[in-house]
Amino acid sequence: MRVVVIVTVLCSVVAQGLSQCPQQNGYFPHERNCDMYYQCVNGTRLEGICPDGLIFDDRGPPHYVRCDYPFGIDCSSRPSLQPPLSSEHCPRLWGLYPHETDCNRFWSCVEGHAHAFFCPEGLAYNEYSAHCDWPDMVENCDSETLLRFSCPQATSDEELQYYGDPRYAFQGDCRKHYVCILTPDGTRKPRLLACDPGLVFNSATASCDDPEFVRGCENYYSNLDAKRLRELFGR
Repeated sequence: MRVVVIVTVLCSVVAQGLSQCPQQNGYFPHERNCDMYYQCVNGTRLEGICPDGLIFDDRGPPHYVRCDYPFGIDCSSRPSLQPPLSSEHCPRLWGLYPHETDCNRFWSCVEGHAHAFFCPEGLAYNEYSAHCDWPDMVENCDSETLLRFSCPQATSDEELQYYGDPRYAFQGDCRKHYVCILTPDGTRKPRLLACDPGLVFNSATASCDDPEFVRGCENYYSNLDAKRLRELFGR
């Protein structure tokens, strides 16, 4: 799952009285600072700066100023930034930042005011992509702690080869289940999945199945028609 946020704001501009413009009019990147830019007005260059935490996006036509979140924008050739103006939960006035203790949560900072948001169940906030991601893909997030489930580890290479990514039932919800993914360090880490609407997880086959074939889940959909749900979702 991915979350994409773009913010366009008015930015402060200071006249420099210079004439070093690529075009007579437009907005252009600063040579050193990623959160600064030049505005050219009839060939005269003006210096501007984005609000703290946003950077100048030099992608696209230069007809208007674009101060956006930094995700996906290359600042390698102009790495400098203005000094941060931090507040509680907000390293800078604007931005998306991970929660200090819960990787399922993150902060959206707007003018220094922090607003808490949650990723969907089973996912963790990835500060490098600004997306909700699998917890095993997020630095400093322990998927076993987040999901409250530990994967049984393979005891041999043969077991890894023949059993791949095993699946286990989630206690308390017939649709949900864990899949244990083999990570680069050779251990298995859990991910939380859910069967398609109309189906439930069958521990005996380690797959999604019709509710009537799974003991204890026959009435999972209650008054909903499981067959109709499967038809609606093309299953």
